[in-house]
Amino acid sequence: MLKGLFNKKKVANKVLVVEDDAMLARVLAERLKVTKFEVSVVGDGSKVLDEAVRFLPNIILLDLVLPGIDGFTVLKQLKEEAKTKNIPVAVISNLDQASDIKSVRALGADQYFLKANTKMDVIVQYVKDKLKQ
Repeated sequence: MLKGLFNKKKVANKVLVVEDDAMLARVLAERLKVTKFEVSVVGDGSKVLDEAVRFLPNIILLDLVLPGIDGFTVLKQLKEEAKTKNIPVAVISNLDQASDIKSVRALGADQYFLKANTKMDVIVQYVKDKLKQ
């Protein structure tokens, strides 16, 4: 009966990074991996939903300006899909119009980070706090 209590492996928290800027995606992924997160990176909006369903991340970091399908549409798809609708999504974008921020909040985003004004440490800390790591 006690055997199962001691053999449980800690399940890694998984983060899906959706970013088409390869350098930014790589830096963010490495920072998260150092913090012991399992990370998957997608750079094309048309591939996000499939990867989210396959990978089942604990949180998604989503850019809005993407090739294929824009981040607004991706967010809508994620929130309509049964397997991904409850996954928290933090938007990381350079779009700073109040209407854009209002739109992603209405679509179900938990947080909005403006790339130009947000240090990588803040994003990593947000993910750690959100996932209680």
